Amino acid sequence: MKFGHFDDANKEYVIETPQTPLPWINYLGNQDFFSLVSNTAGGYSFYKDAKLRRLTRYRYNDQPIDQNGRYFYIKDGQTVWNPAGSRPKPVLITINAAMAWA
Repeated sequence: MKFGHFDDANKEYVIETPQTPLPWINYLGNQDFFSLVSNTAGGYSFYKDAKLRRLTRYRYNDQPIDQNGRYFYIKDGQTVWNPAGSRPKPVLITINAAMAWA
């Protein structure tokens, strides 16, 4: 499956779909603060220690995964979209008479 291509003229790799097999991670930080941000706006932040001083929710392990980040969506009429390419997860809520009066 093709996820992107090399652009020789601009000397860059172009990701054509946000649904890559693993997240494309950008690492940002200095001596004390660190943050990981993925191509779909997932990620997490921490202060000095990724295991003990997390600033955002994250289940600590050695493999970066693309969840528990901060996401925002824009609703334009009936269309919902995310500038980072993340798709909103469908939510199905059901209720019946027995549940309503339980």
